[in-house]
Amino acid sequence: MAAIELDLPLDETPASRFLVWFAGGLTYLAVLFAAATIFAQGTLQRLQERPRLVTIALPAIEDPAEADRQLSALRALIESFPGVAWTAPVAQDEVARLFEPLVDRAQGEEGRLKRMLPHLLDIRLLPSAEPDLPELLRQIRLAFPNALADNTDPDLTTEEELTRRIRALGATATVLSFLLVIIGVAVLTRTSLDLHNETVDLLRLLGAPDRYVARQFERYAAFAALRGGSGGFALALLTILGLLYGAPALGLSGIPIAPRPLDWVLLAAVPPAIALAVVVSARVAAVVGLRRLS
Repeated sequence: MAAIELDLPLDETPASRFLVWFAGGLTYLAVLFAAATIFAQGTLQRLQERPRLVTIALPAIEDPAEADRQLSALRALIESFPGVAWTAPVAQDEVARLFEPLVDRAQGEEGRLKRMLPHLLDIRLLPSAEPDLPELLRQIRLAFPNALADNTDPDLTTEEELTRRIRALGATATVLSFLLVIIGVAVLTRTSLDLHNETVDLLRLLGAPDRYVARQFERYAAFAALRGGSGGFALALLTILGLLYGAPALGLSGIPIAPRPLDWVLLAAVPPAIALAVVVSARVAAVVGLRRLS
């Protein structure tokens, strides 16, 4: 991309030339940090929408009528708890298959052993709700002291907590990247203005108003943001795609990430936002600096 033609030779000073690399580097970092935030938010929503299953086991009850009565009482207790979607008893034939080796070893006592098998009850929790699972289990144990509970999703809370931390860190780093862009561009613009103070005085003598001179820095900042930002964005996309699809190929597993189309749209909005921050920061720094040189 050819340099733009300006009355101020901004592309001849190291400070101005560095602005292109600075914009590109900060765009690269901001896109990576924003990707961590956006992808973590999407992953967190999917984790929270994933239904959770808890299994309750009641000790063996040989009397079928008593077993049905206790299961009905247990289901009524559980289904009245907020956040529970439904309950379903596990068929005893299915439970028997779990204990099939034990049943096979008991010659001639298969019928009695089947009557001694525990009664299992599956509890499906609402995905969007956050039921107080410890309180639910406490109430179950109060009513049925011999009941045993098994949470079949033990890592869900851990994954959610890790995803929340990644989202928080990514959001913080993204904000810091924008702040660094604003501060860095302001410093580089003021430095470039000081290096071209004689040319600025000449333009003023020729009748150029300060807003015209400030627009020179603004246009160059837009050029730097476009040139550096496009390169930084392309490199960031290659890095993201490499991490998304390269890590599983290498056997590295972690939190499953499945970017949504909306995630890529939000990610594509980061470079224009960085460019806007660059242009506005350069404009404000130039106006303030010109007032100081008056």
